[in-house]
Amino acid sequence: MKEPVFLGLDEVIEIHDDQIKRYGGLPGVRDIDLLKSAIAMPPAGFGGEYLHTDVFEMASAYLFHIVRNHPFVDGNKRTGAVTSIVFLLMNGVELHADEDSFEKMVLSVAEGKIDKAAVAQFFKDNAGRVK
Repeated sequence: MKEPVFLGLDEVIEIHDDQIKRYGGLPGVRDIDLLKSAIAMPPAGFGGEYLHTDVFEMASAYLFHIVRNHPFVDGNKRTGAVTSIVFLLMNGVELHADEDSFEKMVLSVAEGKIDKAAVAQFFKDNAGRVK
């Protein structure tokens, strides 16, 4: 696997701020430690190996942990969703899911109905390569 490019704290906060400006909601980080924890998951590893073995699992980790940790005052689902899409694009993958199925998947994460593996599978099933 080619070495993935990860998003850092500043980029994720910028994505959040952009989502709040575009679509409304309350700005701000509710718990910086929960945010740091969420964005530390995709690149987490042990013994020189990533715990999430491909970009789909890593994108899933961004979405899942931002949504479930709820680190922002508002816009956690939007931020998790956009962060995962940006991460995939940065790593050569374009998502081809229709808006309704993507929204349903994100809401299912927020409601605790699906796990990270299901999100990763959704990304795999709806992936195309960036040209």
